[in-house]
Amino acid sequence: MSYNQVYHIAAAGMEIEKLRFEIAAHNISNQYTLRNIDGSSFQPKQLIVSALPFDSILTESLKGSVAKVDIVPENLPPNKVYQPNHPEADQEGYINYPGLSTVDEMTTLLRASRTYEANIKIMNMAKSMYMQALSIGEER
Repeated sequence: MSYNQVYHIAAAGMEIEKLRFEIAAHNISNQYTLRNIDGSSFQPKQLIVSALPFDSILTESLKGSVAKVDIVPENLPPNKVYQPNHPEADQEGYINYPGLSTVDEMTTLLRASRTYEANIKIMNMAKSMYMQALSIGEER
């Protein structure tokens, strides 16, 4: 495996975690959004990542990715909040906010951040190994 492939794999991992972070931030920022502009109810999103077989990563050109990524709506029941004076309340006085857990989304943010950092460490370690390989045979 070349150093370029290591960098490519780590960069792809960083891109996936950046996207995961953005989706979680989007979900949190819309946790009290009742409707989208088109009138439909806001649905939290989630990132589904399917890894490609490792053998294919080694043989594919660097143009490809290391994973298949899909952004899909989460099918969660709404969070019902009793607010009888709210104009959007139903007949029983409840509002249906998007069914997401702020704790789960914050956990996703932390996990994405740590995984992003791990990929940076991979790149730095590969760079260090590459530099050590270049110094083989140098006089000290």
